[in-house]
Amino acid sequence: MYMYLIVFSIGLIIGSFLNVCIYRIPLEQSIVLPSSHCFHCNTPLNTWDLIPVFSFIFLKGECRYCSTKISPRYLVVEILTGIIFLLLFLKFGLSMEYFFFLILLCILICITFIDYDYKIIPDEFILLGFGYGLIYRLIMY
Repeated sequence: MYMYLIVFSIGLIIGSFLNVCIYRIPLEQSIVLPSSHCFHCNTPLNTWDLIPVFSFIFLKGECRYCSTKISPRYLVVEILTGIIFLLLFLKFGLSMEYFFFLILLCILICITFIDYDYKIIPDEFILLGFGYGLIYRLIMY
């Protein structure tokens, strides 16, 4: 039972990172710097503002500093990623396949939301997915 909670929580954290990728990669911004900040007032977010799901609920979907609404999509991506992590864990356990499918589905989540927003799929994801699929086939079969 605790393992399920740990896997789901890690999924939420990775989902938070995927939100950064979804927002910044199409704009050709670094996914590392600058640190997370409010897109409206540019105030850097503190650690408590970055806790997946709980900070969104605690802040009532608003920026702590300027009260600008935060898109509920951030919450959706985090929860979706947590659920995917858990479902794959239930299917594969902690196996090589589990980690392969986790990475593949993280790539697909990014592609889905970037395509929805911008009607593009960045070349980086196509090449990453192709290379990743090729490596998977070579290792697993």
